[in-house]
This record gives sequence, structure tokens and C-alpha cells, in this order.
Amino acid sequence: MGIFEEWVSGATSFTWRSTTPANDGAEVEVFTRRCGTPGAPALVCVHGFPTSSIDYYALTRELGGEFEFFVVDFPGYGLSAKPRAPYVYSLYDDARLLVHAITERWGLTDYRMITHDRGSSVGMITLGMLADRPDGPLPADVFMTNANIFLPLANLTAFQVALLDDETGRATAAATTPELLAAGLGATTFMPRRDLDDPEIAALALCFAHDDGPAVLPDTIRYLHERAADETRWLQRLSGIDVDLTLIWGLHDGVAPLRVANHVWQAYLRPKPGRNRYWVVPGADHYVQCDAPGEVAEIIRLTAGGTELDLQTLGARPDGAVLVDRSGHQQR
Repeated sequence: MGIFEEWVSGATSFTWRSTTPANDGAEVEVFTRRCGTPGAPALVCVHGFPTSSIDYYALTRELGGEFEFFVVDFPGYGLSAKPRAPYVYSLYDDARLLVHAITERWGLTDYRMITHDRGSSVGMITLGMLADRPDGPLPADVFMTNANIFLPLANLTAFQVALLDDETGRATAAATTPELLAAGLGATTFMPRRDLDDPEIAALALCFAHDDGPAVLPDTIRYLHERAADETRWLQRLSGIDVDLTLIWGLHDGVAPLRVANHVWQAYLRPKPGRNRYWVVPGADHYVQCDAPGEVAEIIRLTAGGTELDLQTLGARPDGAVLVDRSGHQQR
């Protein structure tokens, strides 16, 4: 069984009524999946742009015997419905969807969360929403991975810029096949570079093909406007939430370069309440959970186990993930 077929097997869906006023209560079918060990500690996985929850496939293989995984594909992504314009995609709507999934669909009260790329913005908004609820529940740990969460230091690709441009966005999307999109990501944002012969890249192409995913790229990418407007407010809010947070960053990311992580760590995460850690993964690019699933799994395992850690290289290996800084240990 291939990765795509395995990911689809046992999955379910639910109907989400959009909370974005412009969508006038439109209903969208949302893909969701639970896998791993039932009843084990829960790990909620939040995906990015332009991919989907299948980004966490390799991590489920590493930790499936120790955790139960909970994932969704947000509207416009992966195996969820991809309504066309004038439907408006929004980070805030996705955060409300995620709160609904955590509290109502899955009924989680004790869980951890890992976020990536666009999903880290959704995750920050979600944490703010949960912190405002009298009963939360906030996650026991948050693992935030490569994401352009401070756009002034980011490197948008020419493809992203073309999609964002009203004059070129639709034509760019029309010229982009699922296979071309997947192969382009594999050739630029994974390490080592991959092509369509790689099983994970082939699975990405099949997810993009669902409901003609490339057609909505000019609409889904507009989340960057929300991020540009509100990212500082989200970071400031996160800096005051008492939740343990671990930043995990692939070193070779050219889209969300290390300077993004360094700035966010120093300005917002290192001073925040909670036990906070900052790891850099030398052998990974933007999709750190795909490039180095074993390293990410070990970081999650050590963190969830409550282990107090000195600054170190994981496993004392020359290519191991490096714990470069930490804060809050004296209080935990």
C-alpha cells in the first residue's frame, strides 16, 4: 500500500460551516484522521501551505507506537473540499475549526500540538482562542517548526509572488499541475532534494490532484495578507501565554531562513512564561518533519517525557539536532 492509500484508509470527514462573514455560512467537507496507538498521549498536527496533513506521515511512522495522532486538512488543502472564489479562506476560520476539532470532535483535554509553516499562524491564533476560554484546554507542549512567522525576514518565492499578484495569479495556477507543484517542492524545500519517484512527493501530488487543488492556490495563499497585518499581534499574545513551547528549525530552509527563528526566539519565545527550547536541525530544509522525522520524534519524546536537558547535540552525533538555547528551567 502506498503512502497516499495508507493515509486515506480509515480517515473520516465532518462538515464545517465557515465562520468567515463573506462566506455566508457556507459548508465545507473537512478531511480528518486519527492514527497511531488509541488511548496513547495525543498529538495534534497542524499543516502548512500549500500541502496538507500528509506532511506528518513520516512522523506518524516514528511515533505511532507512543502517540495517537489527530490531523485535519483545512478547507482548500489536501483531501478536504476546495471551494472556488468567491469563497474566502482565512487563518481565523481555520483556527476556529481547529478549536472545534480539539474540543468537540476529538474531545481532547490532555494533548500536545505540532505546527508547521502556515499552520504555525493557525496554531498561534488557536492558542490565543484556547487561552481565552475558561476551560481551555491549552496543550501540554507546543512544537513549532519552520514557518515564515515574521515576514520582514522571510524569502517569498517567485511562485508565491506570482500567485499573490491579481494579474498573474490565475494564469500561474492554471499552468501548475499537481505533479509540477509536488516536484517543485521536492526540488527546492526538501533535503536531500527529491523528485516524483520519491513516495512522499508522489503522495503530495495525489493530494494536490484532489478537487483540482492548484485552481485555488491564488485564493489560499492570501493568508499571507492576514499574516502581514497581524503577525506581530499573534507573537505578542503568544509571548504571554504560559505554555511550554519548543521551536524546531531545519537549518537549510531558504524560504523561512534561520534568521526568522532567531528573531522570534529572542524577541518573543525566550522571554515567555513556560519551559521553552530552541532546536536547530542541521540535516533539514523547510519540511523538517519529512527530512528528519527521527530527530523531530526524539525531540518530542524527550520533551513529552519531562526530561531536563542541557544544551547539547542530540545523540552526540555530528549531524544531530542542536539544542541551542532554552529558558524557564528554573521555574519548571
